[in-house]
Amino acid sequence: MRRNPNTSSLTKEYIESKISQEAIVSKYLGIPMETIQNCIAKNALIESVFRDDDTNKSMGIQFNAKGRLKVRDFGGYGFFEDIYGVVAYVLSIAFERKIETSNKQDFYFVLKHIAYTFSDIIDGKEVDPNVQPLLAKAVAKGRTKKTIIDIAPRSWNKYDKDIWARWGVDLNYLNTHFVIPVEQYYLNRTVDTEPKYYYKAKDPCYAYMLGTNRQGVRLVKLYFPKRNRRTELKFVTNCNVLEGLLNLELDNYDYILITKSSKDRLSIGNHLMHNPLYGGARKLNIGVINLPSENYRLRQVEYDWLVKKLANDGMILSLLDFDRTGRDGAKYLEEEYNIPYLFITRGEFGLPNFNCKDFADLHDKFNKNQINRFIEDTKKYVELRFKSSQNSDAFDGFDVSGDMLPFY
Repeated sequence: MRRNPNTSSLTKEYIESKISQEAIVSKYLGIPMETIQNCIAKNALIESVFRDDDTNKSMGIQFNAKGRLKVRDFGGYGFFEDIYGVVAYVLSIAFERKIETSNKQDFYFVLKHIAYTFSDIIDGKEVDPNVQPLLAKAVAKGRTKKTIIDIAPRSWNKYDKDIWARWGVDLNYLNTHFVIPVEQYYLNRTVDTEPKYYYKAKDPCYAYMLGTNRQGVRLVKLYFPKRNRRTELKFVTNCNVLEGLLNLELDNYDYILITKSSKDRLSIGNHLMHNPLYGGARKLNIGVINLPSENYRLRQVEYDWLVKKLANDGMILSLLDFDRTGRDGAKYLEEEYNIPYLFITRGEFGLPNFNCKDFADLHDKFNKNQINRFIEDTKKYVELRFKSSQNSDAFDGFDVSGDMLPFY
């Protein structure tokens, strides 16, 4: 910084008496004020400025009950900060060192930088023309920089076994499907050596290992099953990719099922491993993958890759939640790729009521034999409606008020 604004009264209260919280976020993240005001007024989401793979509008900007403006990446990238956390994040990239608001010296540096950036308001002096390019460069750099998630694994225990048994998943299956129980995890450990999490039985964490990118960065999603997603981060991740591809090893699948979460993918896969479906005397090959988030849109290159994994008469199906988001996602898959949809319904529109939101929840309500019957009935339904030659044109589109395909 070339000049020092008057810093004799630099406190949060002083800064905010001169500059609005919205203006600070706008300046440091390069987001137009109108966009921020629209987010606040309509509780709208926008594409995240923190990463370049957010095509699904996962970032929110909103005041909390205490009047603090919060910026949150709902895509699970671990960002949930107030205006000072936003500034610290951008400055950490700009100056290539960790700047934390919990550190008094760092926090004062944040306050000074805000005063310097808004020096025309704070002390009536001309703003340094180098400030805005510095901030813009830092945000652009941050968009392309993958967060490095390091985990310290632990051993499975009885609490883990009970949690996953509720969804019909055993520990052996988790071991072969790249799920690891977490003792601690770190974000960008080379610059921040403090763990972001320590294991507690009341707050377990599991790591879904999803492969590596071209730069050799491990793609990881952390899952906290006991957290309330409205108040805490239920997922932390450094990627936005289809999940379960590491176990999609064959190239002759009779069915590939697209579901909405890793929990469902693992529950379905584990059940089918112990209770396989047959086509005549042959065991059917069924692959299961899941979308990284409920509003993710499958890309053409991903669809083409999945098609190559099918047998000649193989089929891709979707099984998403029967809510507005799930129906919209199923509609997109059907309209864009002609992928038929299935749902587990709860009595809506006069359809059967399974009293369950998803496949994993079925294990709370039904025994193994009942679930097997549901699956077998669904298989027959799919074969009749979609695979029978005389019914090849029977799939007549998506109607949110009527023609739903229940899970039966």
